[in-house]
Amino acid sequence: MKINLEGTTSLICASTKGLGFSCAENLASAGSNIIITGRSQETLALAKSAIEKNIGEISKTISISTIKVDLDDRAGIASFLTKLSDYPAIDILVLNSGGPAPGNFDSFDSISNFEKKCSAITYAASSLMKHALPSMKKNNFGRIINISSIGLAKPITGLAVSNASRAHLGGLMTGIANENAPFGITLNTILPGVIWTDRQLMLAENDAKAAGIPVDEMIKQKAASLPTGTMGKPDDVGTLATFLSSRAAGYINSQFISVDGGLLGLLR
Repeated sequence: MKINLEGTTSLICASTKGLGFSCAENLASAGSNIIITGRSQETLALAKSAIEKNIGEISKTISISTIKVDLDDRAGIASFLTKLSDYPAIDILVLNSGGPAPGNFDSFDSISNFEKKCSAITYAASSLMKHALPSMKKNNFGRIINISSIGLAKPITGLAVSNASRAHLGGLMTGIANENAPFGITLNTILPGVIWTDRQLMLAENDAKAAGIPVDEMIKQKAASLPTGTMGKPDDVGTLATFLSSRAAGYINSQFISVDGGLLGLLR
C-alpha cells in the first residue's frame, strides 16, 4: 500500500532524533509537509538535512520547517503556539516527548515536585491538541497520534513520572477521540516497547549501574529477554504513525497499539 499524504501539514514534537525523527521522516516520505521541533537550532538543522537526504527527490516537493521550542517550558509553549499561527493549519499532530528520568515515587521530596515533572509532559500535549482541534474540525479531517510507552498498559517499576503522565494522556486521548469522531478526526496512542534510541541507552546505563554489570552486557540481556531476541527500531514506530495518519486508517480510532515485539504478552 502506498500512503499518500500530499497536501497535509504534520507537526511532530521532539523530532530531531529517535522516535520523533522517524515519524517526521516517514510522514515526509509520504508527501506531507512537516514541522519539526527541537531544543536547539543546531540539532534542528541536522535533522532537517538528514530528512532531506534520506527522502531524496520527495524533499523538493514538500516543505520542511523547523521551530525551536522547549516543550517542558510553559512560557515557551505559549510562544510556540503563537508562532504556529504563521504556518498552515495542522492536519496531523504527533505528540512525543523525551522520557522523564527514572525514579520511584518515594524518591520525590514533595508532591508538588512530582506533579511538576508529570505536567512537563501532559501540559504541552494538552495545549497542542487544544490548538489543533478547531481547524481539524473545520476541515473534517485530523489525526492525533500520541507516542507513549508500554508502561501505559503495564506500569514499569521505577518510572513513576512516566507511568503517571502516560496514564493521564491515555485517558484524555480516549475522551477526545469519542468527542471528535464525527468530524473525521482520529486519536490513537502508540505504545513502544524496547526500541533502540538514546532513551533506551540511558535506561540500560541506569539498569547496568544498579545491577553492577557493564552496559554492553545489560543491552544484550535486554535484547535476549524479548520474544524477537532483538530490540525494535525507530522506524517500527514511524511507519505505524504514518499509516495511522492516512485516510486508509480512518476507522481506527481511540486505540492503544503496542509496538513491542510481543513483550506485553510476556508481562501479562
